[in-house]
Amino acid sequence: MEKDEFEKIIIKTIESLPAKFKKKLKNVDITVEEEDTRYYIKGKNSADNNKLTLGLYQGLPLTKQAGNRRVMPDKITIYKKSIEAVSHSREAIEKNIKRVVLHEIGHYFGLDEKKLKNLGF
Repeated sequence: MEKDEFEKIIIKTIESLPAKFKKKLKNVDITVEEEDTRYYIKGKNSADNNKLTLGLYQGLPLTKQAGNRRVMPDKITIYKKSIEAVSHSREAIEKNIKRVVLHEIGHYFGLDEKKLKNLGF
């Protein structure tokens, strides 16, 4: 899938969020990277070697922002090649993009892995 198509699915996913969530989604940068370069830094013998990172949230969740004055935005990175690697069709790519974007936005809102898994993300 071309990068611009990939990005359009991300934008469509964000636009489909309920207004009460979109309104709270502030100071967040969502980017697309071809691949997770941290894999190469960790090395091939890393314990996480067999795990692909589909997306990554970096920042301070809303639940912990009270009283904190922040300048730099939070960052959500979506890894294009990883999503494509676990998807066997265009429909699966679209579904996985949406799932990963919502999962990472869930982290922004303070949800942990267990809660996101229970929600289906």
